[in-house]
Amino acid sequence: MVNKKLLSYAIILVGVIVIILSFTQIQKAIKLTLPAFLTPNVLMIIGVIVLAVGSFILVKAGSKDKLTDVPIYHGEKVVGYRRINNN
Repeated sequence: MVNKKLLSYAIILVGVIVIILSFTQIQKAIKLTLPAFLTPNVLMIIGVIVLAVGSFILVKAGSKDKLTDVPIYHGEKVVGYRRINNN
């Protein structure tokens, strides 16, 4: 299984590239011709949506770091608790 954070960074990168390609100056500079239905506004909307999806996945992937309490024993008695990270 692919790491979710790595996948989300790749999706964010694609979104940024699509947003950059929505500028007509960039299209002219790299001599890129796009189909007629892909206007700069449509490309900008697609880029923002892809960027938002990647950001949402990144936030969801990073929210799994939870601390749990582990008992500390002295003999058979629990004398305290220690917090550990569940990664």
